[in-house]
Amino acid sequence: MIEVFSTARQVREFYESFLDSNQLLTKAITIAEFESKAWIASNAVQADDDTRVLLMREASAFSNFDKLHIPKEFMAFLQNSNYIFRLFEELANEEVEIDKLNLSDTYAEFSEHITILKELLGRYCMLLEQRGLFDKITLPKIAKLNTSYITSFKKIRIHLEGYLSHFEIRLLKNIQKYCKVEIVTPISIYNKKTVQWLREEGIDTSSGTLIECDLNENKIIRSEILYRSKAKIFYKSFSLRVLQAAFVFEKIEEFVKSGVLPQNIVVVLPDESFAPILKELDNLNNLNFAMGFEMKYFGYCQRLQAILKYIKDNEIEHICRFFRLGLEKDSFQDFREKTDLHTIISQLKGIIREDDLKEEKNIIENELFLFEKFLQNEIELNFEQAATLFLKRVEKKSIDDNRGGKVTVMGVLESRGAKYDGVIVVDFNDDIVPRRSNKDMFISSLVRSRSNLPTAEDRENLQRFFYDRLINNAKIVAISCVENEEKLPSRFLKSLHVSTEEISEESYKEILFKASHIKNSIEKSFICEHDFFAEPLSSSRLKTYLECPRKYYLKYIKGYKEAFMPTDICDARSMGTLMHEVLRDLFKNPPRIFTDFKKEAKKLIEVKRAKKALWEIESDIWLLRLESFFVFEMQRFKNGWEIFALEKNKRREFEGFRIEGIIDRIDKKEDKYLLLDYKTGKIAIDATEKKAMESNDFQLEFYSLLCENFGDVKTAFYDLNKAEIVENVYFDKRKERLLEHLHFLKQNTIFAFDKTEDKKICRLCQFSKLCRNCV
Repeated sequence: MIEVFSTARQVREFYESFLDSNQLLTKAITIAEFESKAWIASNAVQADDDTRVLLMREASAFSNFDKLHIPKEFMAFLQNSNYIFRLFEELANEEVEIDKLNLSDTYAEFSEHITILKELLGRYCMLLEQRGLFDKITLPKIAKLNTSYITSFKKIRIHLEGYLSHFEIRLLKNIQKYCKVEIVTPISIYNKKTVQWLREEGIDTSSGTLIECDLNENKIIRSEILYRSKAKIFYKSFSLRVLQAAFVFEKIEEFVKSGVLPQNIVVVLPDESFAPILKELDNLNNLNFAMGFEMKYFGYCQRLQAILKYIKDNEIEHICRFFRLGLEKDSFQDFREKTDLHTIISQLKGIIREDDLKEEKNIIENELFLFEKFLQNEIELNFEQAATLFLKRVEKKSIDDNRGGKVTVMGVLESRGAKYDGVIVVDFNDDIVPRRSNKDMFISSLVRSRSNLPTAEDRENLQRFFYDRLINNAKIVAISCVENEEKLPSRFLKSLHVSTEEISEESYKEILFKASHIKNSIEKSFICEHDFFAEPLSSSRLKTYLECPRKYYLKYIKGYKEAFMPTDICDARSMGTLMHEVLRDLFKNPPRIFTDFKKEAKKLIEVKRAKKALWEIESDIWLLRLESFFVFEMQRFKNGWEIFALEKNKRREFEGFRIEGIIDRIDKKEDKYLLLDYKTGKIAIDATEKKAMESNDFQLEFYSLLCENFGDVKTAFYDLNKAEIVENVYFDKRKERLLEHLHFLKQNTIFAFDKTEDKKICRLCQFSKLCRNCV
């Protein structure tokens, strides 16, 4: 006899149930492994995933394929081929000929698509056959029952969670000729397809029961009422996804205090991308990730991904990532062209590091061995194509979690047939629960229904079935989701009787960060001794203090630096920097003719700007804007103004003050000096005296103090948009206000570095999350 289960976890639990007994154990196996042994394909070898993709791409080489709007370019096809494979695999498993889809499409809505897909399928199957290969698509047509394997058992008992495909049903019918087949399955309102199949076999069932039936004699051997715990279900929504981690840890603690053993608690992830978040926050290693840890989050895949991004696009963030991961730029400069197999494998091996995990190295080395064999028999690929294939191959692998945590974390499919006293489900959102399928890309629900293919409703009911089983086997349940402008709770919640928790998000933030020393250190008041003039004070440093003393403390006293990623994005700030640099270099030897002005400016812009379309557009727009500026400059030169200095770095000490600043430009006419500050954005010239005195930007006033010894000095903004020089009418009063600030800072030695009360300042502050003033 052999027991067949849906998951490897069920197999393991089956064997663990006999640990205390002294008897011969019945063999147990997963249904996937059982099917792989029950069918054989004579004179054919199973194609690996990489070969399948390359052959499907080769099969797509006909003109009508373009009408499917799936790109043939290697990288793009690699990303989109899943849509095609899943559709063809579904048709094969349900034993539906593609021609039947046309007959079912009464309105010929997808007729052209289906015709193209039929040609694609035929060409693909022919390529497999020519190479002596088979896959999930062709197996149902060429498979033969492995009678020697089947006859080694007198009875096969299958523990079914969900429903079987037509191909699997045909397998069971063939097996019945050689041995007894029994099915153990729960019956509910959500697994209607299983109920329908059993009815066709002459077996009537009742909802809410667990049955064991004999398929050879078409009768129920055993039937019992399904246990329904009527567990209390707690529910909480969050505006931020990460806060669900706090919810998980809080509920685990709550469940354990109520008497539930940690090993009887499960955390279910409808979207397994949440697993790395939980892992990073699981400081006490209480969790055990049944799915393991995906390779894509480990060093090797991170480095290979950085190389591919760098090869594809030399954007500055990719270059920074490349160097941050310790990769040598020259090693991968020339790998866009065709290259030999030995070099490709050598370079892929060269990415392995000594400090990579042993398990990670073992997976990489094993996959490299298989990949090299694959490349020997395939079309010539360049490094980028081969590395992309290899990354796709490796990142699917996972490293087992051997940290010893007692609380299990698993995906929805792995939870099939699971029984836990405490159940926690996160990401219970409408875009995730139920999970949408990409199999409907080419075929409508109407065609699916008429072709006897699983519909969206069937798949939704299957997922309801999984959650229903999990929840009704539990004693206590907690569900969370994200609810904000972009996310909605799942409609599945309507069928659950949940108790909404009214605990504030702030409480969960406390849980999430309670182990962090940062919160305590940032929340307390800061009063300390400080000399603002120990180093020369700049207008930007003074502005920081006046706007937010806490920001000043973090930036200049503690020395915390902004987490800044260099980027090629074209924004107002970066364009302003570019214009400052261009004008600095242009006026080192200023042209006197308009055409020369424009020509030299264009040359400088082209050298300094990023080679991106948006940068080119924005810089060309600025070149047009500067035309009136050039005309204005030539007129000023004729009026006797000359450039005295560019980006002048000045320091000055007076009355015990030490100040500094960089002046964009100083113009001179006879014995008069004009200190100019370039502005590419809107100039905030205050309309009222009140607003003028409230402003904390004293840049022009600093310029004036720095150059007072020049004699006749004035300051002004230079509006590059409008080509005009703008003075501040309240300059003198603002200068007096600046001196008041300087005297206050000089006369005091102890300061309270409190948070600002103006929350608008926090929005763009690099320390906002650290400070938590805007939360």
